Amino acid sequence: MDNIKEFLPTIFAILIFVIIWFVIRKILSSISDKINNSEVYKEDTLRVLEEIRDELKQLNKKDTSK
Repeated sequence: MDNIKEFLPTIFAILIFVIIWFVIRKILSSISDKINNSEVYKEDTLRVLEEIRDELKQLNKKDTSK
């Protein structure tokens, strides 16, 4: 019984360290996901804008050829 009482502070310290580690990992993972999602959104927006530009060019060519 005394042996268990001697190890309790060490066990609690390790447990707290593990909990803090998982919380920090979860926060960093969430931040990373948000950054990746913003990059995907930026790429999608750029692609749509390029398509609109191309369509406008085609319409402009049709108007000038008339």
